[in-house]
Amino acid sequence: MSASTAVRGKRISRRRFLGGLGIAGTALALPAGARADVPAMPGASSGKTPTVYATLYDLDRCVGCGACVEACHERNGARYPEPIKPFPDLVPAGTKNEDWSDRRDVDDRLTPYNWLYIQSATVDTPEGPREMHVPRRCLHCANPPCANLCPWGSARRETSGAVSIEASTCLGGAKCRTVCPWHIPQRQSGVGLYLDLMPRFAGNGVMYKCDRCADITARGGIPACIEACPYDVQTIGPRDAIIAEAKRLAAERGWHLYGLDDNGGTNTIYLSPVPFGLLDAAIPKGPGRPHLAPVADAMRDETRLAAVAATAPLAGFGAAMLRVAADIREAAHNDAPGAHSSHAMGKPGRAAAHRLSAPTAIDTITPHAFLHPATSRAVRAIWLACAIVLGFTGLMQMPIAARYGMTALPGLAWTGDFHVTHRMHYVFAALLLGLGGWLLGKALRQRAFPALTREGWLRLGLVAGLAGTGVLRVLKNLPDVSFSPLLTLWIDLAHLGLAVALGAVALVFAFTGRAAWTRPRPPAGRPPA
Repeated sequence: MSASTAVRGKRISRRRFLGGLGIAGTALALPAGARADVPAMPGASSGKTPTVYATLYDLDRCVGCGACVEACHERNGARYPEPIKPFPDLVPAGTKNEDWSDRRDVDDRLTPYNWLYIQSATVDTPEGPREMHVPRRCLHCANPPCANLCPWGSARRETSGAVSIEASTCLGGAKCRTVCPWHIPQRQSGVGLYLDLMPRFAGNGVMYKCDRCADITARGGIPACIEACPYDVQTIGPRDAIIAEAKRLAAERGWHLYGLDDNGGTNTIYLSPVPFGLLDAAIPKGPGRPHLAPVADAMRDETRLAAVAATAPLAGFGAAMLRVAADIREAAHNDAPGAHSSHAMGKPGRAAAHRLSAPTAIDTITPHAFLHPATSRAVRAIWLACAIVLGFTGLMQMPIAARYGMTALPGLAWTGDFHVTHRMHYVFAALLLGLGGWLLGKALRQRAFPALTREGWLRLGLVAGLAGTGVLRVLKNLPDVSFSPLLTLWIDLAHLGLAVALGAVALVFAFTGRAAWTRPRPPAGRPPA
């Protein structure tokens, strides 16, 4: 039986399908603010909690007619880029512009002018050759690397579950394409903000991809590709309901699912009678032609490290407080009846109390110093190492390593791997935050804070600002957490600005002999000099 015959034999309406999910009642009502000529989104939330939507592709229904592709063009044509030519000569020499403006009619791959296309292939199955058609676009990951790792917050996760790119703030560095497991976003040079900044040295256009008609769905409408499909290949609904239906159909028919768990889960699920391993082997793959191979969760390690970074200050503080607990246990032991000879030990209760309220012996080797000299040297070494690594890995989060040839240097290929540099950034941020928690705990234990110089206070303020904006960036990268594009941009710019300011201030102080963070604390009873 041909694919088209199979489709006609079991054609059902979109409304009936969603009714089977128990959400058809809401599918027929337009939410407030929706246009009357836009079909309503099924299961739209009427409360304050937004509904996350997913789509289900039944590949057995797709005949490759291309109606969805045409509808996408008609709906988004006004948003396609109109580049300014000639393009800037990029630095370094050899950096290439990407121009699709003279090839707008290309429809056999993803381009800045073609956000959806049909992958077609003949698959050899045990039952014989079978023609399969797979609509391809952004899968809209539940925890998208493109949105999490975009240095300017231009790629973002919408509350509806779609992932979009804000063209007005995108610089076209293509980091989103690099970290996407399917390399979905496509670049067009000669457009965007980079032309007003440093057009030769940074940026290279704007990235484009499907946003699942975010403006329509925000008003409660259905994406154009779904509405235009004559065979009901694609269905949209609340994510939980779509997942449940996908699993039910796969189990009932003995079919296969893709996108359910790939990259930690996406909001686009494919249902196929043919194993996806066979499909992946048969379809054309390459730039703009994504694969169908299994994908591990790209953000799994980052999510775990985010939790480590978030708890690092508490861990450091707790480590410092362990000394207090040890002193309390020692005091209790010394105060126990018969624990010591009164002549040998004096008054143990008073001695233990003194230990709990005064610097310990190791801290008083250097009079009035906050830290033992050896400890102070170790703290400075850790701070310096963290500052250098954080500064370098933060810089490498911008897509410059490959462009400026750093990845070609011996032993530095890893600098172009955004996941590696991002994880290193998290690890050393956690170490620095843990060190800060430990120093705070030590100060509270000693009931005496170090005497900071003016230069020390300035740097401490910059570090605190960096830590605060860094925590916000970590939160943004967690699943189910999203900020507005403008807030994300300001957080990213503030983090970068504080890092630059701290580096500049540190260099100035180092070269002018004002590198000290603290000054000696005067002895008790003596006023400061």
